[in-house]
Amino acid sequence: MIGKVTRVGDLYDFYGALLTERQRQIVELYYFDDWSLAEIAAELCVTRQAVHDNLHRAALQLESYESALGLLEAHARQRTLVDSLCTAWHQARRHVPPEQAASMNRCVEALAREYQIETG
Repeated sequence: MIGKVTRVGDLYDFYGALLTERQRQIVELYYFDDWSLAEIAAELCVTRQAVHDNLHRAALQLESYESALGLLEAHARQRTLVDSLCTAWHQARRHVPPEQAASMNRCVEALAREYQIETG
């Protein structure tokens, strides 16, 4: 379940705005706020089965967007490249003159912040 929660959350970050308002509401309550199907059903005055069906359709829709657009996969590849760049820069920076090193530090740190990577 944890893997699915993470996957849906990651997909939601990229494609959530493309879901219907009701799908977004149900996905957020279930995956992010940790509500049960019964709690969501009571809040929205629908059946538990309707909540389940909406969650299932939303997950399928998110996967279909990823299949067509590949934004999550591209982001993962870019993050790996930025992580490699940060590691390589950390090893090489002592061999670079201070002025150029300061400029490169700013660039690498900006990329690392963007991709939430710890710099060494």
